[in-house]
Amino acid sequence: MPSITAVKAEAARSSIGCAQDAETGWRLFKLANLRWLWIGQAISQIGEGLNKVALLYLVYNLTNSTLMMTVIGVLQTLPPLMMGPLLGVYVDRLPKKRMMMGVDTVRAGLSLITPVLYAANALTLTRVYLVVFIMAVVSTVFGPALSATVPLIVERAQLTAANALVASTAMVGMLAGPAISGLGIATVGMQVVLYGSSATFVLSVLALSRLHLKKADMPTRASRQGPFMKDLKDGLHFVFVERRTIAGLMLTALCYSLASSAFVFLLPVFAERVLHVGALVFGWLWSAYGAGMVAISIVLVCTRQLTASRRLLMIAGAMVIGGMASALLAGTTEMALSLGLVFIIGAGFAAFTPVVWGMLQELTPQKLRGRIFPIVNTAAMSTSMIGMVAFGWSTDRLGPQMSLFGMAAIFSITAGVSLVLWKIGNLSSLESELSEQRPESHVAVHKESLRVKPG
Repeated sequence: MPSITAVKAEAARSSIGCAQDAETGWRLFKLANLRWLWIGQAISQIGEGLNKVALLYLVYNLTNSTLMMTVIGVLQTLPPLMMGPLLGVYVDRLPKKRMMMGVDTVRAGLSLITPVLYAANALTLTRVYLVVFIMAVVSTVFGPALSATVPLIVERAQLTAANALVASTAMVGMLAGPAISGLGIATVGMQVVLYGSSATFVLSVLALSRLHLKKADMPTRASRQGPFMKDLKDGLHFVFVERRTIAGLMLTALCYSLASSAFVFLLPVFAERVLHVGALVFGWLWSAYGAGMVAISIVLVCTRQLTASRRLLMIAGAMVIGGMASALLAGTTEMALSLGLVFIIGAGFAAFTPVVWGMLQELTPQKLRGRIFPIVNTAAMSTSMIGMVAFGWSTDRLGPQMSLFGMAAIFSITAGVSLVLWKIGNLSSLESELSEQRPESHVAVHKESLRVKPG
């Protein structure tokens, strides 16, 4: 009869082997749940792109005012900032699949209101703003629900690759949504584009309906009935007291967001004032930025997940390289070199979010993920707004070169915070859990083959 010790040793070896054999790269699409989640999110992101461009076009035509058009962006930003952590409590209390389907169902309905009112000659600017605000409130819970869903459908050793895949849907939406919307407005009109946006959200609901998360996605009765303020305080306590490694990761996200959010707004100024080029070359710079993001996303999708310590070093390295590229960009007027440096900066940006989000998913228990992600998101969005204002001011007053040097300094600080966290962060338990991760499909096999039989 095999000893208990031998059985445990064999189970540990089998667990580690299974974790090492976990699918990565595009083979992750073999997982039906992840495949449907990706399809639904890609369609939803395209719908958001259609909706945003059409609404901006509509408001500008109604008012002929750039300021009135920017109110759209403010209304879309305020709800996550004001209500993110509060709504996060409900993300933990409700099934994630139903929540995402519900959000896209409501967004499909809201997308119909504007063209219907327009057709009835009842559309006013106030009503447009009201629809945008309500849609932003509803959409606030989608991101945290999505982030909490990914760990339910892939193994821990696949989180970085899975997050990179999910993040790639934002690039799909960024590239396809505005282009389709602009073409649609020019050929069939704004109303038809908004009807099309509504249809994309319906298609997203159909894709999400194919997910099977019933057991893992169903919160317990007690978790649904606890006091609201206690649940909120539990989330804050977990981040800032119980698991300070998450607070450290949030600090890196704050530093990163402070500079990265402003870079895209600096690009057209850099093209005009430094390179002395027009819209065509600015388009090339934007494409180089997007190409860098796509390239590193493909690398992350196809790379086996590193240990937590190495991922922190990876973040630090990406920020150092991005900072150096920003500093070099400030000192050049060569077009070819500028395109290459912008490509590197885009790659550095794209390396950050999937890695950090994966670590947050690993560090946070399932019952708290809906609260933790809005807390981190709210803090990051706040610093993003500060960064956009601060770097906008410095670009106008001091020039784009000084802003680029400032961004380089902040990226260096982000790298420094990552290195400090790598040095003093409590990652030992995370490393241990990751090494013991095994695919769910193998659990029954292990239990059956390693069962100790009497006598």
